[in-house]
Amino acid sequence: MSGEPAVEAVLQTLRGRGHRITMPRRAVIDALSRAEGHPTVEQITADIAERWPGIHLTTVYRTLETLAEVGVVTHVHLASGTAYHLADSAGGMPAHVHAQCRTCHRVIDLPDDVLDDVRRRLDRSAGFRLDPHHVALSGLCRDCAEPEVEDS
Repeated sequence: MSGEPAVEAVLQTLRGRGHRITMPRRAVIDALSRAEGHPTVEQITADIAERWPGIHLTTVYRTLETLAEVGVVTHVHLASGTAYHLADSAGGMPAHVHAQCRTCHRVIDLPDDVLDDVRRRLDRSAGFRLDPHHVALSGLCRDCAEPEVEDS
């Protein structure tokens, strides 16, 4: 879901949980609903500046933090910084795990269950409960891992 239906779904969720709808919250939710991929706070702020002048970077940071605490926004720590998107529960992307190519920095969305075996093993062997949604796995994407073959 993207655009206005996603915005309304998130606003409805916030209201239902007793949260106020402020201009910065609406602006951040609107920017995330239209964003492609995994925008950083700087990209979100730049988008907001065009449509909602007067909302500063610090306000965007605080708003993203609040929306993440409420559960309508999720974040992932990438090599380039923290990126955000609307949570599945708020009409955003379904829950998923991230991988990032260390060469080209492309972010790849992986199925949510891709690390289920690792989660179970860590829980059994170390009593550790893995939450892989907030960090990206690091490696090489297909394009960067395969050397180019020259035509003869």
